Amino acid sequence: MTSDEAIRAVEEAAAMYTLPDFEHEHTAPELQAAVARAVTRGMPIRDVAAAAHMTALEVLDAADALTYPGPAPAPAEMQRSTR
Repeated sequence: MTSDEAIRAVEEAAAMYTLPDFEHEHTAPELQAAVARAVTRGMPIRDVAAAAHMTALEVLDAADALTYPGPAPAPAEMQRSTR
């Protein structure tokens, strides 16, 4: 998949979700997968974010969610017991 194809896939997935209330709910599996593929193929996050109509943080969150499924581990400081 070329860079242009990766961006096109993100744009197509984003176009499927044009509802106003979707603006801040970028959890659709197709969009998340397209974003993750583009990021893991080295596309600049700013370009992926623009194509997906997302913020850079939302792009990173989408890519992380597919790369590291499951709940985020608690920081070591929070795991210490209080004696």
